[in-house]
Amino acid sequence: MQSNRRLFLILVIVLIINIILLGKVGDLNNQIQNLRHDYNSLQSGISSISGNVNSTLDRFTREQSWITPVRVDDEKTKVDGEQGLAVLNWQIKDFREGAEVVFHYRQNESGEFTAVPAKNIGDGFFEIEIPFEITVEPFWEIGVSKRTMGGTATSEHVVERPRQDYQSVSYYVSMKTGDVIRSSEIAYVDVAYLAKIKYEPIVGNIDINNNKYYISLYEYTHNANRFEFIKAKFYNGSKIVAEKAVEVQDNAGPTRTYSLTYDGGSQDISHLVIEVEYTNGKTFERKVF
Repeated sequence: MQSNRRLFLILVIVLIINIILLGKVGDLNNQIQNLRHDYNSLQSGISSISGNVNSTLDRFTREQSWITPVRVDDEKTKVDGEQGLAVLNWQIKDFREGAEVVFHYRQNESGEFTAVPAKNIGDGFFEIEIPFEITVEPFWEIGVSKRTMGGTATSEHVVERPRQDYQSVSYYVSMKTGDVIRSSEIAYVDVAYLAKIKYEPIVGNIDINNNKYYISLYEYTHNANRFEFIKAKFYNGSKIVAEKAVEVQDNAGPTRTYSLTYDGGSQDISHLVIEVEYTNGKTFERKVF
C-alpha cells in the first residue's frame, strides 16, 4: 500500500514536471517565431535601405555626370542602301569655351577608334556625323500551324530580325581643357533599328491542313517602300512543285491583307518559301517551314 502511494506521488511529480516543460517549450517556440519575424523585418528594412541608397546614388551620379548620353537624331540620320550617316548629339554640362571636344568611335570591336572633332551648336550641345554600315533587310514574323491526316497538330513561329553585324557603334567622348583631359566611359549607339524604316515588315500566318495551304500576310503601313509583289513557292526537295501569287484581298483602311489558298492534292511538298518584292525592286525570300 505504501509503495503504491509512493509510485502515485512520483507519477504526479513527473506529470507536473512535463506540464512545466511543455509550457517552457511553448514559450521557447514563441520566442523563436518572434526572432524569425524580427530577422525578416530587419532583412526587409536593409533591402529597402539598400535600394534607396542605390537609387539615390544613381540619381546623384546622373546629376553629377559632366556629359549626357549620346542620342541618335532620327530626323537628320540618313540610310541609303547599306550605308548610313548617323547624326548624334549630346550636351556637356560644364563646358567652357575654348575646350576641345572630340568624339571617338568604332564599328568593329577589334578595330581602332576614329577621332572626330565635335561641332559645338551652342549652350554646351554638340553634334557629330558618322558613317556606318547597316544590313538593310525586312523583319520577318510568320506563324505556321500544321495538321496532318491523323489529326496531329504542330505549330512554330518564324521570327527573323535583320542581322546584327555592324549594327552598333561603340564610342566615348573626350574634352580637353588646358592640360586636363576628361573622357567618358565607352558606350554604344544602336543603329540596327534604322534597318526597319527601309522595308515594310513581313508579318502573317500560314495554316497547313493535310496538304492544303492557307496563307495570310499583312501590310500595316503604306510608306514609300512597300510590297510590290508576293509569291509562294512550293518545293519537293530542290524542285519547285508550284509557284503562286499571294494577292491583295482587302485594301480598305490602313492595313492590306494578302492571301492565298492552295491545294497540293497528291503532290509531295517538303517546304514552302515566301518571296517578297518591294517597290524599289529589291527581293527577299525565306523558307517558312
